[in-house]
Formats: sequence, C-alpha cells, structure tokens
Amino acid sequence: MSQSLAYDALVTHHRRIHDLEHLQAVATWDRLTHMPPGGAPARAAAQAALTMLVKQLQAEPVLARHFEAAEQEPLLGDAALNFARMRQARRIEAAIPQALAERRELAVGAAMAAWAQARQDNAWAPFAAAWAPLVVVVRESAARLGDALGLQPMDALLERWEPGLRMARVTPLFAEVQRWLPQLTEQALAAQVRAPLPIEPIGPFPAAAQRRLCEQVMAMLGFDFNAGRLDTTIHPFTGGVPEDVRLATRFDEADFLPALIGTMHETGHARYQQNLPRDWLGQPLAGPHSAALHEGQALIFERQLAPEPAFVQALAPMLRQAFGPQAAFEPDNLMRLLRRIRPGRVRVAADELTYPLHVILRVELEHALVKSEIEVDDVPAWWDERLRRLLSVDPLGPFSQGPLQDPHWVQGMFGYFPAYLLGAMVAAQCFASLRRDLPDLDTRVAAGDCKPVGDWLALRIWQQGARHDLDEMMQQATGESLSDNALRKQLEQRHARSD
Repeated sequence: MSQSLAYDALVTHHRRIHDLEHLQAVATWDRLTHMPPGGAPARAAAQAALTMLVKQLQAEPVLARHFEAAEQEPLLGDAALNFARMRQARRIEAAIPQALAERRELAVGAAMAAWAQARQDNAWAPFAAAWAPLVVVVRESAARLGDALGLQPMDALLERWEPGLRMARVTPLFAEVQRWLPQLTEQALAAQVRAPLPIEPIGPFPAAAQRRLCEQVMAMLGFDFNAGRLDTTIHPFTGGVPEDVRLATRFDEADFLPALIGTMHETGHARYQQNLPRDWLGQPLAGPHSAALHEGQALIFERQLAPEPAFVQALAPMLRQAFGPQAAFEPDNLMRLLRRIRPGRVRVAADELTYPLHVILRVELEHALVKSEIEVDDVPAWWDERLRRLLSVDPLGPFSQGPLQDPHWVQGMFGYFPAYLLGAMVAAQCFASLRRDLPDLDTRVAAGDCKPVGDWLALRIWQQGARHDLDEMMQQATGESLSDNALRKQLEQRHARSD
C-alpha cells in the first residue's frame, strides 16, 4: 500500500484540474482566432461557468483533509517539492472567492470584445466603460491576494507570474537599465545616420507564402507540428497546453518581417511548453513556473538568434525560395534590417534598444492603476506623457498603436509586463552561456542546424519545470543570478560605435 495516500489523491485532483484547464485554454485560443464577434457573450458565459467548476473543485472540503494528512506523509525529492508548489497554489486560489472569480471571467469577456471593437473604431470612451469593471476586479483581487500572502498588492499580482520576486528587486534592475540605455540608444542612432541605409525588401509578400515561410522556420527551430499549430489573430500569442500548443501570428503583405520575427518569438514560447517535463504534466512541478523564463525563451529565438550573422546566413535562401531573389535578402543586409533602431509607438515592433523602455512604460502604468493613482479615463494622457518622456516618440496615432495595442490588461494579466524586460535579461544571459558551451554554434546554425540551441535550453531550463525560482534557475543554468550585465554587454557589442 502507498505511504502517501493523501498526496496521491492531491496528484489525481491536479490532473483533473489540468484537463479542465486544457479545455479553457483551447476555448481561449478559439475566442482569439476563430470565434465570430457575435459569439463573445455566450463564450464569456461558458468560460465563466468552466472557471466556476474549477473553483468548486478547488474548494471541495476533502482537499483540506488531504493537505493536512499529506503534511504527515514521508514525501521526498520531487514529490516534496511538488507538494510545496501545491500548497502555494492553494493559498492563491483560496484568496479569491468564487463570486469574484466569476466576475473576473465575465469582465474579461466584455473587455476583450470592447477592445477588439475599439481598435477598429479608434474610440476610447466605450472601451473604458467596458474595461473599468475589470480594473475594479483586479484591484480587489490584488488586495485579497496581498492580505492572504502578506504582500503589497502589486507584489501579490507579481507572485502569480514570478513566484518569489518582488518589486523591490524589479525596480532597481529596471532603473539601472534606464541609467545606461538612453545614451547607448543615442549613440546607436547617431551611428545609424552615418551608415548607408539597408536595402528595403520589395513586396507584396502574399500571406500564404509568409505562412509557409514561418512554418519552415518553426520547423528549423524544432517546433513539433504533431503537437501544435499556427493560426492568425489580432495580436500574436502562444496558448493551449504542453500536449497541444497553439501559436497565432498576423501577416502584413507589405512587410514580411513582423510576422516572421513574431513567429520566432512565439516559437520560443512553444518549444518551452512542448518540452516541459512530461512525467509531471498536470502537476505544479511541471511548470512553467516563471513568466520571465518563458519570455526569455521567446527572446532567445527572436532577439538573440535571429539577428546573428549565422542565422541570417541560413535564412537568406529560405526568403529567396519564398518570395524570389532580391538584393535585400543578402545576409549582411538582413542583419542590418534586423538590428535597425527605429523608435516607435508599438511594443511588438520595437527594436532591441527601445523595447525595454516600452516595457517600463507599461509597468509604471499598471502599477499606478492597481494603486488607484490613476483611473481608466486617465490612461491615454498618462500614456502619451510617458511615451514622450521615455522614448522621445510622438504619441499621435490610433489607440491601436497606443494603450489599446496589447491584450494583456483586457485579459486581466496585471503584473505580467515586468517579465518582458526580465526575459530580455534572461535571454542575453542564457545565450552568452550557451555560446561559451558551444564553440561551434555559428557553424551549425549557418548550416540550418538550430538543434544545439534547443538541446542546451531543454537540459538547463525547459525540463527543469518548476524546480527553481527565477534567480536559482539562472544560477543553475548560467552560473550567476539574474542581472542586466549580459544584456548591456550584448547591446553595446551590437550597437556601440566609436567616432
């Protein structure tokens, strides 16, 4: 007879929750890719009902008895760590009552429908009216989580995405980036003015050809099409579950690079998902455990690998095959296109130097919203002021290029945005270590063999699941805790110029 009957019952319970969350994830993917607009109210109600079912299962009285009994069982190694992750997840779930969880699902459904319409209509007021109830729910959730976990509200929201990390650690890291990045950006822009302009690719680039190219690059990066697929959407994302990963991108027939680079980003997410430890799927230990690690995997492919000379060497013949020969597809020109600095309004189109400042703007804004320092009606003016101050960019433009460009806040994902800049640090630090460990990396990548990148990441990051928090994982993988050092060094190597 098993000596851990109570723990075994909890394992079974978590597998059941995983199965229901599988359905929720696929329903969300369909909502963002295929669902007709008229289906939004019914889908929101259906997903709210599924959320309520999960909450009811999480609140079953027998679980409390199982947790109490499991405390006395002889759990060792991974089982003990999995149980610790279970307890923390239970504390977070228990802090949010069922009624509040249902309000959140309904508010998300309404806000997402209003967001999609407001992007088309370029209208803030009707969107704000639909979004405000969700912001109220987020504030209440943050307060309840903070009370339950003994944390400040923003730290409580951060705990959902980055366990153990606090704003007291994030804020000085971001302040350090703000200290050195503007001068480097200014130097890079000055050097860029003096250099010859890269040759622009000449379109059109048919969406069907772009899709075939994206799938070809996904395959080169190791994506398993037997357990995932690529679709189109308003805003690129990766969803689904490790056994069935769903990617979505968008195509612009005048410019193939956004879809291609965006798909590489999402492929990084997807490969992480597809390579989480299979023996632990359905359990907290399987992960993913850290949003910054997740974003880091995406940025390794997008920001670290894509602009490298070896990768563009492999990419150039694929572009010629997809769109025909062009001078713009020569490797040196491709590298200049991918490293070009162009300050702008849109985060997902931002270059690697201005991208961190886009993230900082959003972190500051969501912090102010959660603390009730501003309200939803204040967001456009607040956004415009920060865009001018942080990026020296004219904010005039449609709302879809301003505060309506990202779907995170209408999905209730407050506390997630720090992961993007932390992820840039993760990516640079991992890639520097990877290069040290794989001296023949450039030769293999130039030949179209990206397998060494995936193998290195699988062993050190992907298959570790939720065994370690962010700093400990980075210490294990790279030999040091997370910092901005590798990111700064890499950006200076790529963009610093002597006069």
